[in-house]
Amino acid sequence: MIVSAWRCFLYLYGLVFDSLSQCDRSNQLSASRVNRTEFPLQYMGSWHFLAAAAEPGTGALDIFKVMDNGQFVVKESAETEKLEFRAAIRVKDGSCVPRLWIYLLTEDSTELRTEGHPDRLTELFSCQCPNCVILKETDDTTSRFLLYSRSQHLDKDCMRDFEHKSTCEGYKEILQLPQTLERCPLEE
Repeated sequence: MIVSAWRCFLYLYGLVFDSLSQCDRSNQLSASRVNRTEFPLQYMGSWHFLAAAAEPGTGALDIFKVMDNGQFVVKESAETEKLEFRAAIRVKDGSCVPRLWIYLLTEDSTELRTEGHPDRLTELFSCQCPNCVILKETDDTTSRFLLYSRSQHLDKDCMRDFEHKSTCEGYKEILQLPQTLERCPLEE
């Protein structure tokens, strides 16, 4: 009798817990939810790369495991419909690695394509954390979430929100950058 009551309790608890922790898949920023007079202007300026998430065992986070911190600046390119994404990455050995990506804007969409990588799609996701954004990068071999913030330090609730959204996408391997070394100078 006690075993049956316990099983019933656990079953009901599971149902209630499942309904409370359901994944909200409406966090992707669609073109209809974005004011085109503001997009992509609200993403211009400095950002800090703080965390990444991917499916376990895929190796999608290996490139980030050597990083201590990353500072980025997003600005409009000289060519219309392009964004420059410039980075100063501090590697754990102390060296600085500059990087530059060009994102191609798609008309009537928030989806971005990476110049030189036509198979790579970057989608924007909202985040509970103010002044944060989550990018979802997918291509033929990789799928991952990337968390960027205007501030180099995140509130614990913001990190929990990122972890929850990541888990909902099936990304159970989560990497937070240590951010123990001095930041590299960023050319704006």
